[in-house]
Formats: sequence, C-alpha cells, structure tokens
Amino acid sequence: MPAQLIDDRDQFDFMARMPKFAFLKDFDVDAAVAAIAARKQGTAGPAPSAPDVQADLFGPEWDALSGPVPAPSDDFALRQVPVPAPLSELFADIRQVERLREARALIGFTRLDAPDPESPEIATRVELSRGVRNWVPASEVRGEGIFLRVRDGLMAEWVVRMEKSAQIEEHREAYARFRANRKSDRKTSDFDPYYGWPGARYIALHTLSHLLIRTIALECGYNSASLAERIYAGDEQNPRTGILIYTAVPDSEGTLGGLVSRAEEREFDRIVRRALTDAGHCSADPLCAERLPHDPADFLHGAACHVCLFVSETTCERGNRFLDRRFLVPLSGDKEPVLTPVGLLP
Repeated sequence: MPAQLIDDRDQFDFMARMPKFAFLKDFDVDAAVAAIAARKQGTAGPAPSAPDVQADLFGPEWDALSGPVPAPSDDFALRQVPVPAPLSELFADIRQVERLREARALIGFTRLDAPDPESPEIATRVELSRGVRNWVPASEVRGEGIFLRVRDGLMAEWVVRMEKSAQIEEHREAYARFRANRKSDRKTSDFDPYYGWPGARYIALHTLSHLLIRTIALECGYNSASLAERIYAGDEQNPRTGILIYTAVPDSEGTLGGLVSRAEEREFDRIVRRALTDAGHCSADPLCAERLPHDPADFLHGAACHVCLFVSETTCERGNRFLDRRFLVPLSGDKEPVLTPVGLLP
C-alpha cells in the first residue's frame, strides 16, 4: 500500500509520479500526509459511520439527476424528454435514465430485531468486523429508470396548506405513537417521538411513486417486484420534489429499455392519467378511503391498502409506510387540498 511508504510531502510527490499510483494526484497533499501520519500514530479518528454516509447519498443523487444533462458514460446516461402539455402543471421535468449503476454494500447485521429507520433505538447494528476496516463487501447492478420532478411551486403551496389540515396532524401524531410504542427498554431522557418524521411532502411523493409503479408495471415488461424507488423529498433547508423509479439487474449489459420507453410523451400522459384515475377508487372502499390513524392507532398509512397502493417489500424504500391516496386525489367526503392540479383530476 502506498500509505505505508509515505512519511512526508516529498515521498507523496514521488509516489504520485509513478503510473501505478497516479490516482494520488487527486488528493490534497497536505491533508493526505496528515491523515497518513495520524493513522500510523494511532490517533486517527473513526471512519464515518454507514448511517452518515447514507444520509449524504440523496444530495449527490439529486444533483446528478436534476442538474444539467451530462455526457453519457458506461455507468450513467440521462435523456431529457418533453413534459406532455396536459402534465405541465404537475411535472417540471421528466428524464429517461437510460443507464444507471447501483452499488449495494453490506455494512452490518442485527439480531432478533430487524433494523427500522422509524425506530433506530430498537435494533443495534453489529459491525462485520471487530477491527478497523476500510472496505465492506459490495456488488454492482446496472439498469434503467425514469426520473420525475414535481413543480416546486405547486408542492410548496400545497405543503403550506396541508400543514394546517387535520389529516396531516393525524399522521404526525400516529408517527409519535408508533415510535413511543416501539421504544427500547433503555430509558432515555432525550427520546424524541417526532425524530425522523418525513412530513407531508414525502407522503405525497411516495404515494405518487407507488401509483406510477403499479401502473407502469402492467405494461413495461417488469413486474412491480422488479422495480424500485428513490424519493427525493429533502427537508425545510433543502426541499426537493423528485421521484426515481428504476430497475437494475446483475448483468453487465443492464436492462433492455422497457421501462424508459414508458416516459415517452404520449405514453407517459396516458400512464399518469390512468394512475390518478385508479387512485380515486379502491375495491376496499369505503373502508380504505376512510382510513386514518386516529388515536390510539399507530399504523403509518392512511387511505392505502394491498388493493390500491401497497407494493412488495423489495420495491418500497419505507416498507409501505407513509402512503395516503387522499393527498393526491379527493376521496369521498374529503374537503382537504390535494396535490394534483384540477385539470388532471379524474
């Protein structure tokens, strides 16, 4: 390893001139030499934990998907497609992700209790190694997807109106009960029942994602269990309004384009209208349409069930939580504001 042979700046420069270690030129010399010295002396701090890294992934992904279209590469290729005129009030951007690469890494495991992002106090993750390591087992998969960006102004206006509604308050209080009921036996004075609450923005984007996944799966050539989602909702400081629906397989050539073809202008207009029409009715109504997590219930969904919104665990990033059809389309008797523009309502 080059780090074992470096003690000062001159040695670093010498190593960087070797073709084998040319990658060292990408690093700041002073910072790299200082980090190597600290590691050799045993004073280096711990490596960033996996949760910290995970929290930072959405930002770079969002920048890559929503920013300027880059030159295509073997790992990533975007293509801008026109937003159908009837959908222009809802979507600001539609992009075909013709190629993407996803890295999947094993960072640890739990015993007895499964890891739960809504209750991280319950399950303690066990590291894969007792000693310090700078690698984890990982694999790469390649595929394709569709990236959607809801209009920022539309979402911001709806969130302001929705935060005053009784429906979002029911969801928020149910989330607090959910966390309190699953609290670890360890008594902590700083327990925050609202820690990790995703907010109305996330619930609306997540619901829209599930509606589109279920509709797209009927005609794209992949079943819904083969698709996956990434929801870019951000927070108050960095609000985002994006959805990535994608599929990936461990084949070096990736997939065959059946998913990205659904983003073509004529096809996508029909798919979105069908999804919103289906959202207005469920064969489990009126039970499904009237469902809200009233006290003392602590389930984390509203008007959603296996008939209308739920998908497989491999597809949903939050285990079929934070879903509610009434956030997108008006259900029977509801008078609360919905995200979908009037022109697209069934």
